[in-house]
Amino acid sequence: MKKIYFLFNYVIAIAISLTVLTNSAHAQLYINEFMASNDAAFPGPAGDYPDWIEIYNAGDEAVMLGGYYMYDTLDVTVAFQIPDTYPDSVTVAAGDYILFYANKDDDLSVLNLNFKLSGGGEQIGLWAPDQTEVDGLTYGDQTTDISYGRYPDGTDDWGFMTDITPGASNTMPDPPAVQLFINEFMASNTTAFPGPQGDFPDWIEIYNPGTEDVMLGGYYMCDTLDVNEAYQISSTYPDSVTVPAGGYILFYANKDEELSVLNLDFKLSGSGEQIGLWNPEQELLDGFSYDAQITDTSFGRYTDGTDNWYFMSDFTPGATNTNPNPGPGEVELYINEFMASNDAAVPGPQGDFPDWIEVYNAGDEAVMLGGYYMSDKLDDPEAMYQIPDTYPDSVTVDAGGFILFYANKNEDVSYSVLNLDFKLSGGGEAVGLWDPNQNVLDSLSYGPQIADTSYGRYTDGTENWFMMPDFTPGATNIYVDAIDENPLNVSLKQNYPNPFNNITNIEFTLDEPDHVTVTVYTISGAIVSILTDNHYNSGKHSVQWKASGLPAGYYFYSIKTSTGTAIKKASIIK
Repeated sequence: MKKIYFLFNYVIAIAISLTVLTNSAHAQLYINEFMASNDAAFPGPAGDYPDWIEIYNAGDEAVMLGGYYMYDTLDVTVAFQIPDTYPDSVTVAAGDYILFYANKDDDLSVLNLNFKLSGGGEQIGLWAPDQTEVDGLTYGDQTTDISYGRYPDGTDDWGFMTDITPGASNTMPDPPAVQLFINEFMASNTTAFPGPQGDFPDWIEIYNPGTEDVMLGGYYMCDTLDVNEAYQISSTYPDSVTVPAGGYILFYANKDEELSVLNLDFKLSGSGEQIGLWNPEQELLDGFSYDAQITDTSFGRYTDGTDNWYFMSDFTPGATNTNPNPGPGEVELYINEFMASNDAAVPGPQGDFPDWIEVYNAGDEAVMLGGYYMSDKLDDPEAMYQIPDTYPDSVTVDAGGFILFYANKNEDVSYSVLNLDFKLSGGGEAVGLWDPNQNVLDSLSYGPQIADTSYGRYTDGTENWFMMPDFTPGATNIYVDAIDENPLNVSLKQNYPNPFNNITNIEFTLDEPDHVTVTVYTISGAIVSILTDNHYNSGKHSVQWKASGLPAGYYFYSIKTSTGTAIKKASIIK
């Protein structure tokens, strides 16, 4: 009996020691290298090119990873649990590496995961069987066929690696590529920005979007794109010519290069010329030709480092460029006219007949709408569609002008930057316009619409809205034959009975004799039938709607007189 007791205690001791070893070991597991955009770099065991994640065991004990969790978010409650069906296959030896494939083929192999990685940046997490976090990271945009890993293994130093090492020790990562931009300049500085010598020199701002500081001593700059004529920046005082990661540095084009390492040996022409920047190997990093400039106004990229250039009266030498558009309190933009049931009225640029929304700029400055938001939901910021700034000229509305957007759900930029990611409802909903900071500029809620008839302000930018059979997309609204939404001489009652099965009655009252048209529409705005189109005397009248052949659902009926239109909703049940 004593032997059994001692044996039992011996087994318990072994179990406890194994638990301690496992806990100690899993604390030394690292997500060590991964590839989130594997086009042709590393084939997987199934013959495809899956995303992959390498785990490194820095401990001195093998670790069986069956029961551990991994996922592409840092939320363990939704994470994938690695199966322990084949323990040897998911065991990582001490000081060794194991590879998992993020290919959503988890039913084919215990090394496959139920998720894929995003090349655009996301997260990776690793948890122990008790769901305590072992390792996790958030990463940014990845480069195709290049891994991202720790060097040395298990450290906090990450780098991109063209020499990928899945399942082996990582090698020295690639040095970060230098990416520099001529980001802003002023070629006619009379009184706008004083230089360090007390004059008002032309100036050029360089922006470094990278993750490493760059010392520009030995680089070249010039007012032509011929490097053979370029001026080499002095490296006499390296700190003075170093642009920090994510930062800016200013050079003065004043021909006083003897006085400061930040001075250049050329001036800029206000009538237009060129600017170039080269690395010490004389490889062009950035260069362009520019046109005539405005005195005391800079010319810069917005946003920093993009290809979108603007004149900037609010210049920002040595700092991030600000939005060249007027601010939210200065713009006067209106949703001015729209059509929510375009059956055959206005063809779109893709040959269809999309819903459309016209924006009117009542201000005295052109406004580039890239970065602005539009939506058919007024209370959901996540649903707002941001207008792209890929082609700034295409989404710029002139002062006093109009621009047309197409609500057709074809927002792919390859189709058009003027397409939106939503459609309008002919049965009534809402439309909103917001600035880049999601401050509301204009919005409205509207009721049921009439097919091939727009709804717009008259006059432009006012609070007076009308149905407009004479629609004017992209031009000033006109009043001819406009239909006042609030009729003056007719009142329309709710149909009775409602809901109904086959027959209902529509009653209306005229204040004075008039011609009356009563029309029934589907919820999308298509005409179902015209119930009456006749002259009526003043007083109460009723028309009968026989709907036996129509499917169940919602419909709209409108009454039109010489003074206005009224619309109500009816419901058919079967």
